[in-house]
Amino acid sequence: MTRLLFASLAAALVLLACPKSTGGPNLGGSDEEKMDTLAAQLEEYGTKTNSECSETCALKSKVCKLSETACEIAGRNADRADYQKRCVTAQEECARFNEACSTCKK
Repeated sequence: MTRLLFASLAAALVLLACPKSTGGPNLGGSDEEKMDTLAAQLEEYGTKTNSECSETCALKSKVCKLSETACEIAGRNADRADYQKRCVTAQEECARFNEACSTCKK
């Protein structure tokens, strides 16, 4: 019962919170391969949040585009709880980079 509730909430979050991308990363392969690639890229960028402001702010747009793409894939695969989780994780990374960039002196 708890899993069903979680899956329903995650699916609702994806449908409501994931904007449609018009220019996301060009990834080939199956949705599974795309999600794996996105996760690897997000993990790589996530290690760079302690870098200089200019780099953090430059990476922000890349991370948020990856997030949009992950959520698009999750939206196409609403029955996959692992995809829904990856969408949420990607959105959290986007928010983290947005916050880190916004604290930089302009």
